[in-house]
Amino acid sequence: MTTKAKEFDAVLSALGIDAGGGPLDQLDDILALAAGERQPLGELLCAAERITPAQLDAALVEQRRSGRKLGEILIDCSSLTASERDVVLEFQRRQAGQSPTAGKLYLGHVLVAAGQITRQQLVDALKWQADHGGRLGAALIACGYTTERQVTYGLSLQRKLIGAALIAAMALVSGPAVEGAHAEAHTTKLKVMARIATFFRMQVEHQAAELAITARDIERGYVEVPAASNFSVITNTQDGYTIDFRPRSDVFRSVLVTGLQNPIEIGAEGGTAMHNIPRGRTTFYQLGYRFMLRPNLQPGSYPWPLAISVGAA
Repeated sequence: MTTKAKEFDAVLSALGIDAGGGPLDQLDDILALAAGERQPLGELLCAAERITPAQLDAALVEQRRSGRKLGEILIDCSSLTASERDVVLEFQRRQAGQSPTAGKLYLGHVLVAAGQITRQQLVDALKWQADHGGRLGAALIACGYTTERQVTYGLSLQRKLIGAALIAAMALVSGPAVEGAHAEAHTTKLKVMARIATFFRMQVEHQAAELAITARDIERGYVEVPAASNFSVITNTQDGYTIDFRPRSDVFRSVLVTGLQNPIEIGAEGGTAMHNIPRGRTTFYQLGYRFMLRPNLQPGSYPWPLAISVGAA
């Protein structure tokens, strides 16, 4: 067993969550673990590994175009079942409605379980927070009980445990259409799910939904679109990550992507850019594109031709 796995086991044991190896098989017990700030539905689904960042990006583009709810879009494209959506929405609702100190996955409890602070230090920090306001992490730092790095570690651990809880919850309600893909999840223990060593979180602020091509563009053979993709990425890996570009249509022969560490040119089959970014740091991207158009195109508006996702290096 790796050091990280042992660390997770110790935290789960201290929190009293499935430390003995038996699966959490009661949905209400799992939903009671809801904690942390209320997260958007798409982020929760990615944390639960039910959809990929690329699937979320595509659904968000469709949501901006149509105004429909994100859950309905994901159900229509078979990325999610109605039961799974309802479970995650309930988890989200409980995040918003929880008392700040309630739940086993509350940040203070996680930090105590991880050995970063003592229970008395948590009590003292809560008193400081009550007097001065602000977040618990800031209170712990102000009291001299933790460093910013320790708080960041606790938040990262909390997110992983929340993701593991969601995986377990969704496994209980997965229907026949997704049983094959999640058969292992029905029997996998929560503590195993919590051993995910790395994560990649991509938050899309803006993504162009269409590519407008004029007769002039066709005449010169290319179209330029500045600031078409705005997003941020945070990861806990020290090994860097890749930004993958996957074609969604055949309108271009190649494309020059700017706004990365270095411009890259990718072909009609797509391509990948490697990034070495210090873990725990959020990196913001604003990408522009020069699409070299394929022959025989007609002027008009086309669905955005590239999907972007982030993955392991």
